[in-house]
Amino acid sequence: MFRQYHYLSGSLASTARCYTATYQEKPVAFIAVVHIHMKTRYCRVSRLVVLPDYQGIGMGKHLLNFIADLYTSQTKAPFYILTSNPQIIRGTLGNWKITRFGHASKGRNDSRINNGLRSSLSRNRITVSMQYTEK
Repeated sequence: MFRQYHYLSGSLASTARCYTATYQEKPVAFIAVVHIHMKTRYCRVSRLVVLPDYQGIGMGKHLLNFIADLYTSQTKAPFYILTSNPQIIRGTLGNWKITRFGHASKGRNDSRINNGLRSSLSRNRITVSMQYTEK
């Protein structure tokens, strides 16, 4: 239902946890979150999609803040989003701080993740990484 409204064509990670926001019992927004367990443990937004008829009224912002607050309070792990969406970057999100601004890294070694970054759509546009800070 939400796939056609998101710019990424790849599949979601099998470990992604998915949530929807509804209005009058109709799904209107979608968010997917993945847990990353590497040297450091953190959570990040994999997808955030709001149906066109509900964009621009704060639906995505409220869903993003609700999920970020839920995850940080339950897991105590940092929570991030990487985005190029100007509404999120310029929006008054409250408890978010910018941690990186610019083009995505090329990666320093020949790993599956870095190889994916090199061919990623986000390599060609400026993106912002933001971290949620608890209330």
